[in-house]
Formats: sequence, structure tokens, C-alpha cells
Amino acid sequence: MEPLRSAVTSIGTSVPNNRYSLREFIDWAEHTHVSPAAKRKLGFLVKDSGIDVKHTAIDDFSAAGTGVLYSWNGNGYQDPDTPQRVSHFLRLATALGLQAVEKCLQRRAVGVNEITHLISVSCTGLQAPGLEISLYKALGLGEQTERSAVNFLGCYAVFHALKQADYICRANPDSKVLIVSVELCSLHFRNSIQNDNLLSTVLFSDGAAAALVEGSATAPGPNLRWEAFASTLISEGSDAMGWHIGARGFEMILSSAVPKYIGSHMREAYLGLLRQNGLSPADMKGFAIHPGGKNILLAFADAIGCGEADLQVSFEVMRNYGNMSSATILFVLERILYDQRPSGHYYAAAFGPGLTVESGLFTRI
Repeated sequence: MEPLRSAVTSIGTSVPNNRYSLREFIDWAEHTHVSPAAKRKLGFLVKDSGIDVKHTAIDDFSAAGTGVLYSWNGNGYQDPDTPQRVSHFLRLATALGLQAVEKCLQRRAVGVNEITHLISVSCTGLQAPGLEISLYKALGLGEQTERSAVNFLGCYAVFHALKQADYICRANPDSKVLIVSVELCSLHFRNSIQNDNLLSTVLFSDGAAAALVEGSATAPGPNLRWEAFASTLISEGSDAMGWHIGARGFEMILSSAVPKYIGSHMREAYLGLLRQNGLSPADMKGFAIHPGGKNILLAFADAIGCGEADLQVSFEVMRNYGNMSSATILFVLERILYDQRPSGHYYAAAFGPGLTVESGLFTRI
């Protein structure tokens, strides 16, 4: 008898309507950085980013912006305090998340009344009652729908939601678990000239993604069946990536050493998970890697011995959307699910504070 597993049977994504080329966004951001050195660094980071476009939930990031959070006072753009920023999160995140959910459920022809569990994911807005309850109410879910939230874990957070959905579906294969990840990184734009902040300004963008997870035995049609998950903690890089709540927004710690740490440990993590499941690199049909940045993708490719072409989907998502924190991996998986790609084994991974690598093996069917 085949063991019980879960499968992602549908994915829907959405981005805000406010769209900027990265150059347009940085031209605006340079007004906040009076330091010539900071402007030079921003220019270098833009050229080396591999990102063309950013989407933002608020349209402040141009001369014609509405100034929802960031406005010109004659001396420069001022950073609003954290309560001001977070006050916009729930309304904007719920609306964007609903767009992703609608697309996801339509693709699978599943009704809202069939959802048994709802898991919200975000690290860019925290409050209670939170996003999971706001989505629950907006979708009109019934009392039988169980709710939970994965909060403030960073870019790998969707893996925790996928593992939770897997546990649920293994226990009850008739479950239909809806995961909704929404990240509004633009609410935390800061005019600090620290290197971490300059890199974050270039990399991060806004987006939402919804994934439907079901018991694989009840999931006809194309799906991504999860075989195994793993978590690797790179303790020597524990201070290289972090996400702190400051007085003027959430503050990103993002060291330029992150790609080095990932490059040093990724091969062992990758081969270890394959060995545990009786597989070898020759069995892999492709990869779904979180595009945390161009250098991170290159470090991953170098570590496991694959080519840049093998990470084409990740590079494309990064170029067209930037790093949308936890939602980004679902943008990558969406393309693998719906594009014409070979069936078989795939490896997925995302990186976040800790320094943590969350990974998994899935079969595209």
C-alpha cells in the first residue's frame, strides 16, 4: 500500500498594481540617501541584482506618489514609525491575498465551502486578530474550517506551512488545506544607509500566493506530491540574516556572507536528503529554489554542481518580481506545476534567519 502523502494541487499568485522598474524605484530611493557613498552602492547593487521590476502595495515610490507612508517634508523623506506602517498591513494584505486565493481555487474548481484548513503566512505584518482571521471572514469560511498562522519566520516560512499541511493530509487524506502567504515588504522601506538596508531596498518587493494542499490519493490531475522535508541550521551564519522589529519599521539583517555560508553547506544538505530517500542527483528533474538574491542562486548552483539553466525558473521569478520573502517560493512552484516540464523528482529549498535552509523533495505528476 502506498504511504499517505500530501500534494500541492493548485497555486494562484498575485502582485499589487503599483509596478516600478528597479531603476525607477532606486531613482526615488536615492532622494532618501544623501550620502554619495550610499548612492554609489545603490547603483552597483542595481546593476548586479538580476531584478528588473518591483511591485508595491502602496504607490509612494515616485515623484507622483500619494505619500501614504513616505512623503517629502522639504528636507527629505521621513521614516514613519512602526505602528503607522503596520496599521496598513491587514487591509492591504487581505485584499492581495484574496486575489491569489480566487485564482488558486478557480484553477482547481474547488469551492470555498470545501476548505477544511486555512494557514496564513507572513513576516511583514503582525497583529491579533491577524491575517488568518481576516481571510477567514473575507472568504466566508464555515466554522468547521480550522485556522492557523505561520508568522515572522522569514523567506522559508511557507515550508513550515507545507509541512503542517502535510501532517494534516497524512492524518486525514480528505483534507483540503489552503495556504495563503502575503508579504508587503514595501511597508518597511527605510532611509538608513547601512549596507543591510541598501541591499534590502534593492531586493525586496510585495506579493501574495495561495496553494491548495490535498491528500495525494484524492488529487487527480497535475500536482506536486511531497515526498520528504528537511531543515538545516547553519550555526556559523546565525548572525548573517535576521528580521527585527525596530522603532521605524522591521529591520533586515542581511550580510554579504550569506551566499558563502549557503555555498559551504548546501551540497551536504542536498545530498543528505536525497540519500535518505534512496535518490541520487541523476534522479532529479529540476529545482525550485527561493531566489533570495542572484548571488545566493549562484552559490547554490556551484555547491551542488548544477548549471544556471537548471535554476531558470528561480532567476525568472527574481527578474520579474524581486524577492517577495515567503511568498516567492510559491511563485517558483507555480511555474513548475503549470509549465510543460517533465514528471519526476524535484528538489526545493528556501533560506532564512538562523541561518536556516528549509528544503523538500517532491514529485511532479
